[in-house]
Amino acid sequence: MMKKEIGLLAILMLLLNPLAVAKDSKEHFATYGLGGESCSGYLQARQSGGETEDAYRQWLAGYISAFNLIIDSNYDLFGSTDFEGMMTWLDDRCEKYPRANLTNTVARFSEIVFPYRKQEKPDNK
Repeated sequence: MMKKEIGLLAILMLLLNPLAVAKDSKEHFATYGLGGESCSGYLQARQSGGETEDAYRQWLAGYISAFNLIIDSNYDLFGSTDFEGMMTWLDDRCEKYPRANLTNTVARFSEIVFPYRKQEKPDNK
């Protein structure tokens, strides 16, 4: 039981820094799914639309949902924007940096909008 409590305490301590980045000693981290693709792949999917774009949208929705779950003092990262606002920001950023990793690009978006997030669930939801 004590090991479990120590493990939970360690996780909570990591979460106290809301944007703590978990990487190895060489700044590497494992990325799964479409997040490992480049921005150019994302832009191609946006241009072609259909199932390919839908797959990116689902990956992005999962990323934001996980962020909302894991980060302390956060109800919704989309405090001052919405999903389409994020997509527009990603379009612009990926045009500028087509070789960038999509996960890193979405992480940058998260850093920018984090100060404007909804910290608590609104009363009307």
